[in-house]
Amino acid sequence: MYKILLTTALAVGLTAIPASLAAQDSTTVREAQQALKDKGFDPGPADGINGPKTRAAIRDFQKQQNLNADGRLGPQTLGVLGVKDVKPTSQFKAAGSNLTNSYGKGGKDIGQGSKSMAHEVKKGEVGAGAVDFGKGVGHGAAKMGKGTAHAAENAAKGVKNAVVPNKDHDKDHQ
Repeated sequence: MYKILLTTALAVGLTAIPASLAAQDSTTVREAQQALKDKGFDPGPADGINGPKTRAAIRDFQKQQNLNADGRLGPQTLGVLGVKDVKPTSQFKAAGSNLTNSYGKGGKDIGQGSKSMAHEVKKGEVGAGAVDFGKGVGHGAAKMGKGTAHAAENAAKGVKNAVVPNKDHDKDHQ
């Protein structure tokens, strides 16, 4: 009885897995693959299959856009790719992810520059320490600036999609 119950549970579980993994239909995946290609990323053929090469291209795109680089075609990624119209809240969340990720990465670069500076100063190389610190700040600020730009783009898209023109109001004021 135990073996039958276990086998049945396993069979039901295995049949449920493909449905949950197929979060996007093949048309959405194909459109995302084409959008990735158009933006200079290589997801392989636009065949609608979300395979390893496609997920790697998605991760690379997400990193470039300062999104959470999980390799998944979630609402934020699909919206930034321009594949799906997304709710403004998703675009505002994408803007938040842009800032969180870029400021985290930029802060690490600044911290590394400070650490390198301390190492050089300890050796008596104050000038080299200042150069290392400057490089860290420069790289960190560049990452923060890039993330802020992506955040502004996504926030603007969210605002644009949140504002629905009132056609009756427009007619009354012509």
